[in-house]
Amino acid sequence: EQVPRGAFVDQDGRKRSFDSFKGSPVVLTFVYTRCPLPTFCPLMDRHFVTIQTSLANDAALRRVHLVTVSFDPSYDTPPVLKKHARELKADLTRWTFLTGDRDEVDRFAMRFGVSIARAMNDPRDITHNLRTAIVDADGKLVKVYTGNDWTPAQVLMDLKTVG
Repeated sequence: EQVPRGAFVDQDGRKRSFDSFKGSPVVLTFVYTRCPLPTFCPLMDRHFVTIQTSLANDAALRRVHLVTVSFDPSYDTPPVLKKHARELKADLTRWTFLTGDRDEVDRFAMRFGVSIARAMNDPRDITHNLRTAIVDADGKLVKVYTGNDWTPAQVLMDLKTVG
């Protein structure tokens, strides 16, 4: 299944579509930077930091790109994402942070099985599940990890079969 283009803005405020990553296998996850649950979004961030380190040390995976999409665009503006990237010591040549129009982001996320419910009385209260995906260099969805029980080692192993 081909991954939709999507219309996003990256951490530098540049317009990006998801197909701008074609040519590189992608590991994609969905978070919001204010997530208060240590085993949810912050865990995805930590897993991506671990994957980033492994990618840098493995020539076979040098083309892999990491993409984090925020589904809290009202708060996670490009400057907030840039600061978040700095805090994670993200190498922005191989890890991109995206946000965009809320409805557009929600539609894109739903294609991966992400469900998002925002509390009307508190914009920081976002109930969501977790999905992380591998997309091949042709933009086709290869694998979706559900929840938070996957490991960086699993993803790295699966990436080796993607090429």
